[in-house]
Amino acid sequence: MGLFQFLDEYKHYNKPFFVTYVNTASFSLYLLGPFFKYWLRKFRGYKFNPPPTARTIRRTRSSYGSISLSGSLDAQLLTESILEQGSEVVNPDDAPLNYRQIARLSLEFCILWFAANWSTNASLAYTTVASSTILASMSGFFTLAIGAFMKTESFSTIKLIAVCGSVLGVALVSESDRRNSNIEPSSPPAPIFGDFLALMSALFYGCYTVLLKVKIQNENRVNMSLFFGFVGMFNLLLLWPIFGVLHWTGVEPFELPHDPRVIGMILVNAFVGTFVSDYLWLLSMLLTTPLVVTLGLSLTIPLALLGDVIGYGRVLGLGYWVGAGLVLAGFFGVNGAALTEISEEEKQEEELTQSIEVTNMTMTTEEGEPLLAR
Repeated sequence: MGLFQFLDEYKHYNKPFFVTYVNTASFSLYLLGPFFKYWLRKFRGYKFNPPPTARTIRRTRSSYGSISLSGSLDAQLLTESILEQGSEVVNPDDAPLNYRQIARLSLEFCILWFAANWSTNASLAYTTVASSTILASMSGFFTLAIGAFMKTESFSTIKLIAVCGSVLGVALVSESDRRNSNIEPSSPPAPIFGDFLALMSALFYGCYTVLLKVKIQNENRVNMSLFFGFVGMFNLLLLWPIFGVLHWTGVEPFELPHDPRVIGMILVNAFVGTFVSDYLWLLSMLLTTPLVVTLGLSLTIPLALLGDVIGYGRVLGLGYWVGAGLVLAGFFGVNGAALTEISEEEKQEEELTQSIEVTNMTMTTEEGEPLLAR
């Protein structure tokens, strides 16, 4: 059972906006690191400059042997790296994002991330956990479709089958959990609206996952502490007026939790389920692909029930094991397709390199002098 289902059924604290706000606000703690480095550099007398931009790289490469980027440790390290790599540094699009670009991306991500997580949490107040979980797992379809449209994913039959298998597996696991649960389920007040919110959360997830992959591309271009720190800061500054709107309209009357157990669960969920896990999620997404990470997240559903088996001796039916197998098969199927694509790209790059070398050798033979000696 998830945190929100527990709070709603046992503690009658159904505040999805408040809990989502606390979760996102926890990201602001990531700003402590950069601010500490800023004051440390200022105390030691270093000049604190923004990260180098594409213009800096172009200027550095054009000067090559006579570069002067004084005052910034980041710039000095960049200079040394460029001098070591020489002509291999040819793409200014690989330059690290500056502070303004990171802040702008964080603002876009903050709104989408909050909307996705609030939709998931709010859907549990209107529909069943099983229905919400199954519809939220549809994020794989949205990630594949949006990724193919934005050219961050290549569409293939194997990937589509893997996503379908993962969603079917989640459905079987969720149904098995519902059948074996000792808690008598209550009738959802507005199942259609709750299902709509769960489906919207899947759409928002697919949007911001692909957006980040398009804007960041790889983990070397962004300071993730600054990125998440700005997300938390924008959440604190921009979203607090919504508390008043929800309170005055009666949608979610503002009320702080009084039960120490509720407070503890909210704080633990904010730290483990958001502060740490989302950092790892972003890193893994940049190292792999959005679809691989999306289907990887589906593994948490059967693994959570497996924890009940190991920790509490819970007996699960055949539907769980079949569903868990489908989720695993979908995850490994997408990974296999991704590895195949990487191998094909490397093979094409190698063939292109060999073709260029043959062309250079032919030109050298025809002109009678080494091409690189000019």
